[in-house]
Order: sequence, then C-alpha cells, then structure tokens
Amino acid sequence: MHIGGFPRIFASLTSALAGSLPKIIAILDSSFVETYSGRDEAGSEYNGYKEGNGFKAREIIDFKTRFPLLQAATPGARAAVVWGEHLIRGAPPSGNVRGLLADKAYDGWRFVAEVKQKWRDAKVGIPVRRTIHERKHPFLPEVIRNRASKEAGRYLRRSFLNRRTEIELYFSRKKRVFRLGEERTRGLWELSNELLPYLDHGDP
Repeated sequence: MHIGGFPRIFASLTSALAGSLPKIIAILDSSFVETYSGRDEAGSEYNGYKEGNGFKAREIIDFKTRFPLLQAATPGARAAVVWGEHLIRGAPPSGNVRGLLADKAYDGWRFVAEVKQKWRDAKVGIPVRRTIHERKHPFLPEVIRNRASKEAGRYLRRSFLNRRTEIELYFSRKKRVFRLGEERTRGLWELSNELLPYLDHGDP
C-alpha cells in the first residue's frame, strides 16, 4: 500500500513512542466504516455480513494508553487474519511487547506463529474457534487433543482476554466523538488520511 508523507511521519512517531513505553499489551481489531455515499467508492468492497459498501479500519493499540501502534485502511471485505499478519510483519520488533490480544477472527496457527516470531516474550490471547465436529462431539478424545494442541502456546486466562474490550471502546469513541466515517471523504485513500489524527487518550 502506498504511504505518503504524513503517514510516514505518523509511522515514525508511533514507532519511537512505542519504544518508550515500558510494557505494551497490544490489542488488534478492525471496524467497518460504510462509504459516505452509501454506494461503491474507490477502494470499497461490499461486506455481506454488514450488508453495505465500505472499508475496514484496522488498528493495533496499547491496552493501557490506548495509543495506536499501527493502523491501516483496507477494502471492507478482506479477511481479518490475513491483514492481521500484514500488520504484525510491519510492526517494529519491540522487546517491550508483552502480549497480543485479538478475537476469534484471528484464530490461525500461522498468525499465532507470526506473533511469536515477532515478539518472542508476548502472551497470545486469541480464543480458539469451536469446529462443527467439536460442537457435535465435544468429549471425544481426538477432539479434546485437537483443541489442546491449538490452545498450546496461547494465554487464555479470562482476566487477560477481557482486556480486548478496550479496543471496542476505542473504535466506538472514534465513531461517536470524532465522527469517523461521517466526513465527506471519498475512497480508501481519503479514509487512510482520516484515520491518522485520531489519537484517543480516553474519556476526560
């Protein structure tokens, strides 16, 4: 994805500031932003789940400060786990990242491996999806072994996983207070620039 001057400066600043944080619990998520016109626009895609044309604002924030560590705007129907991998690969190999939280949309062995390779000491808090076979036969030994193998290497304590709600509040605030997606922007590039100024430090 092309990166212009201001996004480059923003990326450099966030990288430098992230390095100054003593401990980072990173939270990854995305939020659907419908096109302002309600119709197809440059770079938008139809999202069947949301039943609308739009984009996805994708971000990694720090749990404690809500500081945006990485952010990107993409067409609205791209797979979460694929773009999660892109963001992790583009992140600086900071030794102060102690955890990465995401929802089940990011449940994939390759994504977990990417996180572990990037941040060796990070706890990975991503719940494992239940398969159809597991729903039908939850107590079969092979089903139990399969789930155990998927959960190996992840940190699934409920108190840790619950921290993920912070990014939902973050996106909600962007839309409620900063009116994300309601400016008269047109297309993916405009949305990318629209994301940049929104540094959320919580409610006053």
